[in-house]
Amino acid sequence: MTKTTIHRISLLLALGVTTLLFGGCGSMPIFISTDQEIALGEEAAPEFQTELGGAVDNQQLQDYIQAVGLKVSAESDREMPYDFVLVNTDVPNAMALPGGKIFLTAGLMKLMDNEQQLAAVLGHETAHVAQRHNVRMIQDQMGIAVLASLAGAAGGEGAEAGTQIVGAMFSLSYSRENEFEADEFGAKYIESAGYNPYGMVELLEVLYSLHEEEPGKMEEMFMTHPITSERIENIRSTLIEEGSYSDQTPDPNAARFRAMHQLLVETLGQ
Repeated sequence: MTKTTIHRISLLLALGVTTLLFGGCGSMPIFISTDQEIALGEEAAPEFQTELGGAVDNQQLQDYIQAVGLKVSAESDREMPYDFVLVNTDVPNAMALPGGKIFLTAGLMKLMDNEQQLAAVLGHETAHVAQRHNVRMIQDQMGIAVLASLAGAAGGEGAEAGTQIVGAMFSLSYSRENEFEADEFGAKYIESAGYNPYGMVELLEVLYSLHEEEPGKMEEMFMTHPITSERIENIRSTLIEEGSYSDQTPDPNAARFRAMHQLLVETLGQ
């Protein structure tokens, strides 16, 4: 058993206690500052990236993901040091650490068809950061005192704060309301960045249909980001109400995405 696994088991046991003490605190204010949030994310990022297979070893791909991510996050409601990394695991997922470090897996990118879908998932994760969903969920899991203590320790000696945040992120599951909000804000961000917001509907439909066909393949994505037909209809209805819905407009960046998709396949040899 690895040291990281032991830390995770210890953390999950601790969560069983802290949930009893602090559960049901969804409306409670967040008790760490933005600077502490950023410090926690920076502390956790190296171990989190390693756990996700490490960065894909191709600078052109990393630059592409970063460029699309920064284009979208520039439209967010909250100025943060957003950073986007493509990680080398076939498990389809995308996750955002507190502070704005966002990870997209190679497995999820392989399932996409165009750049507006890529923008959609990066916009969705940006919204989780902008709305502080991940910080609130970690606070609710760990309890205020524990999170505040970790935030105070972040950036100091040792890596306990980072390790515990990594463990919390792998056990985190966003609520229905969090996901609705991230879809809606994410669609708003990508539309402001020049993408068709229908990309959000398209992305969710692809993931939902794949889960129906191969539930095991999408298990982790559905654990951390519950995707339901209700969620798809919610964002579709929101876009129609706002006059932003257009499923007929082709993605003008589709060719660029296909080239990057092919480069990813060649880089990973699969």
